[in-house]
Amino acid sequence: MRTLEIHEQKFDSLDGFYKSLESCLIAGECPWGQNLDSLDEIVSCNFNYSDNKENDVNRIIWTDFQKSKMEITEKRGDKTVIEIIEDIFNSNDMIEFNKK
Repeated sequence: MRTLEIHEQKFDSLDGFYKSLESCLIAGECPWGQNLDSLDEIVSCNFNYSDNKENDVNRIIWTDFQKSKMEITEKRGDKTVIEIIEDIFNSNDMIEFNKK
């Protein structure tokens, strides 16, 4: 099992957030399209498209989450993108999502 650490200081845009996740993906047939649908898909697979369960992400720690919320204000419908990402991370019961 793995912990994924997201550090807000490494990005200040949605594009930067997507790029910061690339280093966490396991090599293989990962359908990473750098969009919210693709993020939902990789979260549902625990960031692991291999048969090795040791590669599954079981914890996400997002440092400076509130700062990200203030800086990335892009909206999709009536929610901000950060709120949607938060919903996606919380959608997988196998992954513990911690905001710091």
